[in-house]
Amino acid sequence: MRIYTAVPENLPAFHEFFRDWLLPVQLRHGARLVGRWETEDGRVVAVWEYDSREAYEQVEAAVRADPDARRAQEHRAGLPPLFTSREEVFMQARPGN
Repeated sequence: MRIYTAVPENLPAFHEFFRDWLLPVQLRHGARLVGRWETEDGRVVAVWEYDSREAYEQVEAAVRADPDARRAQEHRAGLPPLFTSREEVFMQARPGN
């Protein structure tokens, strides 16, 4: 799960950047987006599903090495600030909880 504290006035650009630039690269390398939400207090929460921590690390390495991911970051450099902080939390399903 990734939690971003978004810059409120730049939320449309934040969502557009994710949808148009980041998501296609992540999906191409096997990432599975469970859902993405915007909270009332201006955070954006994205929940991703991976088969294992190792699978996550493989997908992330492939995304980082993808030329489209580098182009996305170059594009982002020309955008206003999209978020002020990012938190990443790893969760595991537990049967019976």
